[in-house]
Amino acid sequence: MRIDIGKVHGILHPLAAVAMLVALGAAPALAEPECAEEVRALMRGLAPSETAVKSRSTTTMAGGHTMVNLGLSDGKNHLSMDEDGSPVSLFREDKFYTTADKGETWTLVQTYSPEVMAQTRDGLASQAEKATNITCSYGVELDGRTVNHFTVDYTIYNTGTPVHGEYWVDPETGFTWKARTVSDPGGNEIVIEQVSEPAPGESPPDPDN
Repeated sequence: MRIDIGKVHGILHPLAAVAMLVALGAAPALAEPECAEEVRALMRGLAPSETAVKSRSTTTMAGGHTMVNLGLSDGKNHLSMDEDGSPVSLFREDKFYTTADKGETWTLVQTYSPEVMAQTRDGLASQAEKATNITCSYGVELDGRTVNHFTVDYTIYNTGTPVHGEYWVDPETGFTWKARTVSDPGGNEIVIEQVSEPAPGESPPDPDN
């Protein structure tokens, strides 16, 4: 089985039960250079994080079918779990693993060459650089927190699929509490909503140790 790392990372890593955004009283949307660079950094996965991050992603397909996945990432390595928290797959550096026994053992499926890894990084950078319609609203409310709300339109670099993205970001730390993407490949809309929280002291497993 061959896994296309670009497709895995192209929409929303790989991407929840969502809090309602209350936008009353929010500052007007701006499109200033500093804002655009912050949004592009988010798209490239360069946002600062001092700890590992737990996430819950809800994917809604055309017709209303939904799928829930949990994740644990330290920025470089990413563990994917099912809705019950059982491990399913793992990206660790340049390797992709799967497990058939809830993480007791891991099977190496694929190792990506340095060239493929570089192509993926370059593709994500190009995807972010070509993004359009960036807007930023400051001081909006999300689940009792004051956050910055960013929106952006872009095209996935290796499929050509158009995507509308949104981020709800902590103004002090840069932590992304919530993200949402809407894409419509072949006329079948896919909505991915992801909510996240810091997970200090946790890390994805290492099959070699």
